[in-house]
Amino acid sequence: MGTAATVSTEIERLELWTRRSWIAANLLFPFALFLVKWPKPWRAFDGEESPINWFSSLQCALIAVLALGLLFVSHLGTRLGTDPVRRPWLWAVVGAGFFAMSLDEQFQGHEQIREKLLKPNELFTGMEFIMPGDVVLIFFVLVGVALGWYLLPELKQNRASVVMFAVAIVLIGISAVQDALDLAFMHDRDFRHFQTIVEELAEIWAQLLFALSFLLLFFGKLRGLLGRAPQ
Repeated sequence: MGTAATVSTEIERLELWTRRSWIAANLLFPFALFLVKWPKPWRAFDGEESPINWFSSLQCALIAVLALGLLFVSHLGTRLGTDPVRRPWLWAVVGAGFFAMSLDEQFQGHEQIREKLLKPNELFTGMEFIMPGDVVLIFFVLVGVALGWYLLPELKQNRASVVMFAVAIVLIGISAVQDALDLAFMHDRDFRHFQTIVEELAEIWAQLLFALSFLLLFFGKLRGLLGRAPQ
């Protein structure tokens, strides 16, 4: 009993440390970029090779690894009867999705689709108020919403996970929509600088909320497995 209690305490400490570290990284890194690039902080947020883009790519890769951890504990939970949802395969899809997002951030995947497929073939390029070809961003958000619907039974195992996941979807939607919109006032240089910062912050903080949502589920499932372990 004492050993099990000690392990449980250490897991709680690890969970707390992981959450705090992830939050701190998402607050301190952008703040450091502001200080380093001041009085022109947007330079740290603009362009596909910017520091914030590197951070976003790394964060998506870490979330993909976390999803694989959830795949593992969900599979064990399904076999041992501690997981009520019994759909561990969903986490493989989530992991693949975030890994693809990581590659997209690093290698400009959706930009390549826009520039080499949609624009040359005039696909979705005549939409009012939408930048030519940027409808692909809206499509990705809709895919995320659909995946979230399938994940809902998993997320419902922790109410806070549902809330954080929903807010993350909203932030990603805001980031994608403002990136895709083509309105006259948005061509102002100062506004574009402001928009770039808001867009990138919304994106990385959405990723943070996805991570925190998944962390709650991961450690919850892990504690469920430990409860079934021989004492």
